[in-house]
Amino acid sequence: MKKKKKFDVVGFGPATIDYICLIGNIANYNQAVFISDIKFSSGGCVATALVTLQRLGGKSTFSSCLGDDWIGNEIVKRLKKEGIDCSAVEYSKFGLSPFSFIQVSQKTGDRAIAYFPGSKDLFYFNTEVKEAIKESEILLIDGLLPEEDLKAVRYAKKNNIKVMLDANIILDGTMELLPYIDFLITSKAFLNEYSKKEEINYSLKKVYKDLKPEILITTLGKEGSVSLINNEIVHVDTFRGNEIDTTGAGDVYHGAFLLGILKNWNVKDTMIFSSAVSSIKCAKYGGTEGIPDFKTTMDFLKKRGIDVSKFI
Repeated sequence: MKKKKKFDVVGFGPATIDYICLIGNIANYNQAVFISDIKFSSGGCVATALVTLQRLGGKSTFSSCLGDDWIGNEIVKRLKKEGIDCSAVEYSKFGLSPFSFIQVSQKTGDRAIAYFPGSKDLFYFNTEVKEAIKESEILLIDGLLPEEDLKAVRYAKKNNIKVMLDANIILDGTMELLPYIDFLITSKAFLNEYSKKEEINYSLKKVYKDLKPEILITTLGKEGSVSLINNEIVHVDTFRGNEIDTTGAGDVYHGAFLLGILKNWNVKDTMIFSSAVSSIKCAKYGGTEGIPDFKTTMDFLKKRGIDVSKFI
């Protein structure tokens, strides 16, 4: 019998504190706007996905290196409060932790992000990360630091650990990462840049032909998400309604999708579930404040006439 791992997912990547600035309209170049309110939220692609998984009933561990500053301490404090193991987080005495300033339009819910990635030498693959990977079923990365991510995915594959990539941008080194990815969830921008075409059906099929991931999803923001399943394009809409802030919506989708993989749900059902979790989150400001638990998600789906027996 296969021995159960200590964690469902290990997340390896930067984490941030987000300054959520609520304004009327997003500021354009050379324009000043008044901030009506400001909120502080946990952020970062990987960290937000782990918070989502944790609230839905999963068990996760986070591996990173942060500055030994108030931001780094606040990030870990918030993750620990969610129940996320942070024993593989290291601190750099002279480094600065990542943070973001996010403008959120109170009229439309749209956002604009300015991101400081932290000190350049802050993030690295080390012994603590290796141990966390070996103790987990799945490795989650965001590909923002391809050189270190490549070390992590190679180690994961050596130890028969599955890998999910939250793919938003193609950087130097990204193409070397892609052959190691089992579960590939991309943004529309990533898909278009990879395929050199702005045609979803063509682009999905090209990515699958080139890389053959077990699961391939592209998130489309307000337009939902698409997948290639048995060579057929499958589209799932978002659940529109009370969204006021889309910050972190894609990251939340990834965290929910991880639960579906762990539960062995089929891909389309997992897309529906993940869209529901992400939509619920968007009804509150901040990347993590609105993330629901499993029961809340089931109630949300039931009210929309969806059979939830397949998720229980």
